Amino acid sequence: MTPSKDTPIQNIGAYALHAAEVLVLGAASWNRIVQVPKLPQGTSATLFEAREYETVGSTGVGKSMALSALGHAPVLHCALGIDHYAENIAEACRARGIALIIDPQNAPTPHHLNIMDTAGGRYSLFLSNGADDPEIDCDRLLPIISAARTIFLSLALSSLKALPLLQETTADIWLDLHDYDGQNPWYDDFIAHGDVIQLSDVALEQPEAVVSRLLTGRARMVVLTKAEKGAEIYTEGENLTIPPCPARFCDSNGAGDAFSVGLWHGLQTGMPLRDAGAFAAATAACAVESLALFPAQTTVEDIAARVAQNRTNAP
Repeated sequence: MTPSKDTPIQNIGAYALHAAEVLVLGAASWNRIVQVPKLPQGTSATLFEAREYETVGSTGVGKSMALSALGHAPVLHCALGIDHYAENIAEACRARGIALIIDPQNAPTPHHLNIMDTAGGRYSLFLSNGADDPEIDCDRLLPIISAARTIFLSLALSSLKALPLLQETTADIWLDLHDYDGQNPWYDDFIAHGDVIQLSDVALEQPEAVVSRLLTGRARMVVLTKAEKGAEIYTEGENLTIPPCPARFCDSNGAGDAFSVGLWHGLQTGMPLRDAGAFAAATAACAVESLALFPAQTTVEDIAARVAQNRTNAP
């Protein structure tokens, strides 16, 4: 039996029943982070100088934190268990001004172990994936989806269950495919709903062919992120190279989410595409300099100043 709205979950997450300017569909987790100088490469090893900490994680939280810092009021939908990890997630989101819509599940809250090195390499171990078939209160979620102007769509099982509701919206849908390999059919239903699609080049053998295929569908723009090499932004008639913004590396978690939010914010505020791309790169640079998914005190003005400085220092 799925927990009702009268269960203790209501004490750890607000049901955001107001209209959202920006709705983020999935996901949230509680993560244990272990940082090492260099990831082991296929052999047994003893690693010294490791450190660890625990924090909220996953792409939905990363985007929501960046949105909040840039002055927006995101609403995040996620499926969580009824446990202390869910309490931790709800408290972390409350502290950052993120409204939550929680669908409680009779399954543990997603819990991940991320082993990361100082070059940005990462092993992610999913200790708990959450509910295999999350039950979503569609009657509650539908009016919020219908009222949203922008939806950030995450690759999560709770989001997969919500895809039919997207037929009822005129919102602009920004989809993040992360490390999509260009072939896995599990992604197809998500791709069919994306107006703007972002993905990493890390698993792509022929990135340009995948980008071209994505642009033949619904998507009007595809963003290909390339880690320390920056990004490429493709539309039907344009291909822009966005150079990276220099950063003092601390933690790569949240960088892709920050880039997506920065690009969206730039376009929403009337920036030309190239300028919005530069703003996105600077937003991502702020993320990699922080242990948090996105630093709470960073402002739009801080990011704009960083863009200007980067241009001044460019050769």
